[in-house]
Amino acid sequence: MAVDTFKPINQTISEIFSCDGIYKIPNYQRQYSWTNDQLDALWNDLYEAYQNKTIDNDCYFLGSIVVVNDGKGYFELIDGQQRITTLMILMNVLVKDFPNINKNSDEIFVADKDKIQNCILFQGRKNRLQLQTDPKYDSIFNDLIINCESFADMDEPTKRELKLDDPQYKYINSAVFFYKKLSELSETELDEFVNYIFYSTNIIKIECTNQSFAIKLFQVLNDRGLELSPSDIIKSYIIGKYEQDDETGKQIFNNNWKNIEDLSKQYGFKIDDFVVFYEYYKLKSNPKRQVVDELRDIIQRSDVYELVAELNSFAESLRKVYESKDACILALRYIPWKFYVMTALTSAYQVNYPEKEKLFKEIRRFFYISLVAGCTLNQIKQTSFKLIESIVNGNSIEDIKEDLNRTIISRRMCAKVYDALDNDVYNEKFLKPLMLALEYNNRESTNTGFYVLDNTLHMDHILPRAYKQKDEWNYINDEDALPLINGLGNMALLQDIKNEEALNCGFENKIRIYKGEDEKGNNKSGITSFEFTRKIIAYYEAGNATWNYEQILERKEYLISKIEEMLEIKREDINLKITEESTAGRTGKSKWLYKDVYYDNAKLVRALVRDYIVDNNIQNYLDIPESIRRFKMYSHELIIDESNELLKNYSYTKVEANEMTIYVRSICQKDNTNEFINVLNNYYNFVLKTVNEVEE
Repeated sequence: MAVDTFKPINQTISEIFSCDGIYKIPNYQRQYSWTNDQLDALWNDLYEAYQNKTIDNDCYFLGSIVVVNDGKGYFELIDGQQRITTLMILMNVLVKDFPNINKNSDEIFVADKDKIQNCILFQGRKNRLQLQTDPKYDSIFNDLIINCESFADMDEPTKRELKLDDPQYKYINSAVFFYKKLSELSETELDEFVNYIFYSTNIIKIECTNQSFAIKLFQVLNDRGLELSPSDIIKSYIIGKYEQDDETGKQIFNNNWKNIEDLSKQYGFKIDDFVVFYEYYKLKSNPKRQVVDELRDIIQRSDVYELVAELNSFAESLRKVYESKDACILALRYIPWKFYVMTALTSAYQVNYPEKEKLFKEIRRFFYISLVAGCTLNQIKQTSFKLIESIVNGNSIEDIKEDLNRTIISRRMCAKVYDALDNDVYNEKFLKPLMLALEYNNRESTNTGFYVLDNTLHMDHILPRAYKQKDEWNYINDEDALPLINGLGNMALLQDIKNEEALNCGFENKIRIYKGEDEKGNNKSGITSFEFTRKIIAYYEAGNATWNYEQILERKEYLISKIEEMLEIKREDINLKITEESTAGRTGKSKWLYKDVYYDNAKLVRALVRDYIVDNNIQNYLDIPESIRRFKMYSHELIIDESNELLKNYSYTKVEANEMTIYVRSICQKDNTNEFINVLNNYYNFVLKTVNEVEE
């Protein structure tokens, strides 16, 4: 490496901000995000170092920054933008609200108003710090910090505002923080402390002329108090793939990444979540390493333009999921295992799966049965990855359904579902999602909005738990009612204030509240929007003035019938077992009979390859004919060795024959399998029949 590629320099804060140039924060850096935790740590460390300084130890080390010198007066901040931005805010507070700082000092090196102003402005006319190339970010910082006349009367942001993904509140918070801290110091202490910050606080400035090398440094360094997120590092890996002068390519990527950020804000997920969705889509299997390590390898092997285009396409596919009015997708947004669910749904749009409507129903069926049955993450993980792989590889809906059903049957999930529904459900995490799933399933798609699971959504006990406190319920028999009070049949989904009002009312008053009427029968807030709650109103209006255990049982059976209809289950399924149809290994996926054993497509191909190698005594991978090795099985080579990069991203099964290890494509579709059989017939004699031929 050339000496001038990497040059670390130990500089004081004064020297950092007096350099012959301007610091520029690139778009791919995350926005300013420091809050009081990081500000307190910085202030306390600086102030403690100032108080404890000695002749032998009068300096404080603030860490390092990594910059790229473009030779034209700009230093691109690759790492350290949080600290540099924070220090710039501190300097603005000093200039605006403490203009007499060190005014009467006789020191040679002194941080007075003029000195600090020169650190803020380059040559007295340009801001020393430019925040992102997007002018919006720079103008916000200029308006709030650079052009602010005083921070003395600035209001501190609320906790809610600080939680927003909006840097303006972080800028304001930092300014108010420093104003309060500096105001607590005496005039003498303030002068000395500020001098200490400017002339005794050091930063290692790592100056690079090569952006790729600078980004590699960035990937192993952390901002003070805030570790780099996976998405930050992934962004840097992608930027590092571009040629240094490819500004057009980098701008395209920045624009695409901004679209992903906007999408995440709109629908309330994290950028790091998106990175994991994409990782699962690419791997189609359980990651063996951290997301950063897995995606780094994918990025390194990819053409950067194709990669960025795919990321953008994947984001648009995710947008389709969030914008969908499909009842299954709306229901699936409540499932707690979001990384598997959202990846599967997004993958279906990404590969344009041909039978999406049927696929979404199968996905809803599997995950809701798993949820109600009380499954853990580990119990559904491998099936979920297999689902993603099957979608991406275009497996038939029949194969996907059978794979999911095998898991449901093998874990006796249906029995657990009925056990859960037959007992108390009020405190179960599945209750609200399940009731909302029923709502979506029984509505026209054009009349379906998404309900957020928040504190405005309630489950009301139709027969109140405190029914003994109301005379209206004096007809209730405790022995009959108590076992059912927290059961499914006594639950009504309500929104907003209706639940508080309905809590302990008699049945007649509950109906009035469900209808949104006041005590005089006037419409107050509108009839409940939930169809299965409106059915209680309809029951009352049909002339039924009471609600007792018989109605609770009837409603329970009605709701269970709707759940059965939605999830395609029935009570007689609870004792189902996975059975083999013959000793020859025939199952519902069997397509072929070869040497008296039944096979599906993938297992048949592996058996044929293994037998061909053994019968022809092939002992070297390259001795397998190229037309067999490189046969395209679902777009990728059929047979590879362990050195092939395809192993890292695509599904292959290890096969050992003649003391040789090879890997055969795991996904074999019908058309590809038939074509391969014809190719292999040119080299090897074998006899096989389809299942249909056997049955005939």
